[in-house]
Amino acid sequence: MTDILISKNEWIPTKKNDFFTSDHLIDAYLHGKREAFATTQRLATDKLNKNIEKSSEISINLIKTLSKNSFTPINAYLRINALDNFDIMVTIPESDIVNDHFSNMYNVASTLEEQNKDEYYDVFISFCPVNEHFEEINVSSDGYILKLAKNDK
Repeated sequence: MTDILISKNEWIPTKKNDFFTSDHLIDAYLHGKREAFATTQRLATDKLNKNIEKSSEISINLIKTLSKNSFTPINAYLRINALDNFDIMVTIPESDIVNDHFSNMYNVASTLEEQNKDEYYDVFISFCPVNEHFEEINVSSDGYILKLAKNDK
């Protein structure tokens, strides 16, 4: 073993690039925290967009099913309650909803809800009767801020 010769009784700083202060540690923590927050925001936005797309697919399938069963869906609206919780409301002429056969469509809606539910997505489907007193402004004021775009074909 080599003897270490100490000529002075004092401390000297280590090399500059090896020297970290508590400020360095705090800066590194804050930088990591900002990056983690940004990543979380990107993931949340991506999941929200995918869930909105999923809601569109469910709405389109439901509208097709309604049409195949001789009902006349008017529009579909979407309310976003949380990143993973959505409400779809389909407007139907009042005359269709009071039809005895329309009760089967509630079963279809319930099945769609169950089939599409997972850890990151939950949907509730409802039907709204449309008559001469229906006003779309009431739908948006109830939180249904998105309306399914219709094809002009």
